[in-house]
Amino acid sequence: MPPVTRRYLAALVVIVVAAGAVHALRALSITAPAYQPNFQALPRQIAGHDGEELEVNESIFGFLGADAMIERLYTGPDGWVSVTLIYGAHWRNVHSPAGCYPAQGWLIITDDPIEVAAPDNSPTPAPVEGRLLRVMKNEQQRLAMFSFCHPGGTTSDWTKQGWKVATGPRGAGGVIIILNTEPIPTRSAAQQRLKQFLAEVYPYAVSFWYQESDAAAG
Repeated sequence: MPPVTRRYLAALVVIVVAAGAVHALRALSITAPAYQPNFQALPRQIAGHDGEELEVNESIFGFLGADAMIERLYTGPDGWVSVTLIYGAHWRNVHSPAGCYPAQGWLIITDDPIEVAAPDNSPTPAPVEGRLLRVMKNEQQRLAMFSFCHPGGTTSDWTKQGWKVATGPRGAGGVIIILNTEPIPTRSAAQQRLKQFLAEVYPYAVSFWYQESDAAAG
């Protein structure tokens, strides 16, 4: 191999290694939030259910290392739905409910991927991706639906979300939408209720990323 070619290859290797090191240092460093979510903009009424603000558990908030969090309980004629929104600027703030439920004593009976068509006011055109869990503890059953959100879209995969947050715009972070309900009056009806809530909640949960981008562009 000619000396010049070897030098070019050596330089290329150095560039690739340096780029990897930069990504690694960036991923491990403490990241300050570059955005301020406006979770209070979430409607007080969704799908005929009235929402009540719940006090955020400070121990859970601290354990997650979250930068913003809101919890609401929506009640209606067909049951209740709890809504939790969690925002964190760093990939280490990303926790999967699929791991948190067993840690709290819930047994996961089923775990299935789901998709919900993007609503008309969605800032992204792709369907909202998520997972549907059926869990049980002490003979009580719950249905839980969650979606990992990042600038540009959603995913149901915890690893993919961590990568998106770590390599995305610095400080943009990610949002987790977590919904819970009882499987009443039927499991199928409860699943549809959660899907309707996910479609309604998603645009408000992530609007802060796109409103600030639009303002900067204007």
